[in-house]
Amino acid sequence: MPPDIKSIRIDRAVFQQTLEKKMSDLPPLPAVVVKVMETVNNPETSAEELNRLISMDQGLSSKLLRIVNSAYYGFPKRISTLTHAIVILGYNTVRNLVLGVSAFGALGQKSMPYGLNRTKFWEHSVASAIAGQIIAAKRLGKPRLAPEEAFTAGLLHDLGTLFLDSYFPVQYAVAMAFAAREGKMSNQAETMVLGIDHALVGKRIAEFWNFPTHLTAGIGGHHDPVRQTDQFDIAACTHAADWLAWKAGYTASEHSVPPELIAEVQAWLNWDEAALQSALEQLAVKFAECATLIKVAQGE
Repeated sequence: MPPDIKSIRIDRAVFQQTLEKKMSDLPPLPAVVVKVMETVNNPETSAEELNRLISMDQGLSSKLLRIVNSAYYGFPKRISTLTHAIVILGYNTVRNLVLGVSAFGALGQKSMPYGLNRTKFWEHSVASAIAGQIIAAKRLGKPRLAPEEAFTAGLLHDLGTLFLDSYFPVQYAVAMAFAAREGKMSNQAETMVLGIDHALVGKRIAEFWNFPTHLTAGIGGHHDPVRQTDQFDIAACTHAADWLAWKAGYTASEHSVPPELIAEVQAWLNWDEAALQSALEQLAVKFAECATLIKVAQGE
């Protein structure tokens, strides 16, 4: 049975103490993931070496090949080896997929039958990833890696939500009930009820796991990108991607109101109605090709 949230009172000081303990007890990313991150940054790395590393984790290897062979990438012939996938996709794309799969795997446990609607969560995360890629291609087209980096930031932007629902399901349910009753965005309700929001929790997890700086900024700044002065572009892109996913109907929660596109990002985006409709159409088409990615994210 779900908790009687009306009768629950949360001591924010106690919650903060427990949160600190849970975050300090987070498991490290698997050694193979850490090594992949280090190896990608080495200009001497070969595709064969990266293949050897990832192949040490059979589950990770299998998930990557499933994603690479999904309709989203649309390769005309089946990719049967990781080395082939690495050569075609590039080191950074493979690293980002490894990060995404591993992060969700570490936080994906569901301790209670209530709280976050995981189906909606995964759909929103994937839709935000696609939206980030679309926005970056239009707005950040010159840097070659921008679209794939924006894809990963969009995919992982609500990592803190997953953590809160996994480790604090009752408290998170109370925050979402407050959001529904008061008509608040999820981050606003979390701050009012818990004293911290999912964006800051996600940022701290990303820092704990030594994510790249730009990815950490996208996760931590997706509700307040203006504060990310050195990484405004990726934070603004992730903020807009989150907003676009909601606008397209891929909502993260049935309890909170949609996020608002802040004025600074609206000016940065500089889209007219035609550009917005084009992005929504692209998102719908690409999302339909992402069934495999959603299943992998869900641990299927």
